[in-house]
Amino acid sequence: MKISVFYDHIREAAEQSGQSMDEVFQKAVSFGIKGIEIEDKVLMEEEEKIFKLLQDHDMEVSCIYGFFDYSHGNDLQRGFDLIDFAEDHSIKKIMIIPGFLTDKEWKISFLRNRCVKKMITSLNILSKYAKDNRIQMVLEDFDDAPAYYKDAAGLKFFLAHVDGLKCAFDTGNFLYSEEDSFEVLPEFLGKIGHVHCKDRTFEVKKGETPKATVKGREMYSSPVGSGCIQMKEIVEKILASGYDDYFAIEHFGSCQQLQDIETSAAWLNQFKTGGCIDD
Repeated sequence: MKISVFYDHIREAAEQSGQSMDEVFQKAVSFGIKGIEIEDKVLMEEEEKIFKLLQDHDMEVSCIYGFFDYSHGNDLQRGFDLIDFAEDHSIKKIMIIPGFLTDKEWKISFLRNRCVKKMITSLNILSKYAKDNRIQMVLEDFDDAPAYYKDAAGLKFFLAHVDGLKCAFDTGNFLYSEEDSFEVLPEFLGKIGHVHCKDRTFEVKKGETPKATVKGREMYSSPVGSGCIQMKEIVEKILASGYDDYFAIEHFGSCQQLQDIETSAAWLNQFKTGGCIDD
């Protein structure tokens, strides 16, 4: 098991605490964190600065993610560019979020099917190119209404129709669709290529903007292992399945990122020795 954290969290931690990026990176390393999750546009725009921070602290990019609009177009060049960039910098995983549907497209079946087909076609082309360059492409259960792959059924559809695509299992995003992450996990075991460790809570957190589920329940961020998701059982089952790569700490919206990063990393570090922890 290796632990990573979203670059945005490190940047927010620096802003919230008044510390430098270098200081927060140093603390992340002391917490046992080895990698960062980062959006493609951010990494490419701040390439020199970010790779220097990574080199100085013996860290790496665990996964690059990017937002695309393959539901309405077929501009593959940016996808190819992302894969080339990853290959040039020895980054082994990318997550392409392939597009979203409008309300009208959701309601009219032939429009919805056309958008999904466009995304599937583009992802198949890019997945093959990624594989040829020894890069794994993954897709997560993205927690937003316009995403066809926001729930287990939609994500499974993409995994079944895109050759070589693997699941980035996001432990907290299924809750957006009012699904139980632990209950749907067996459907994805053996197909997991990456893990986002996101816990959530329904307890109100002052100063934080909540995200509502499809039933209107308001979710707040939580350090990993401290919220309402069955994180212990999920991590144990994923490790038992043979996956032993990056588990990425994720808690967007936190008003105390540095403290939450430390708490999340400490909780995950308990799995490194024996693969399980006591209750």
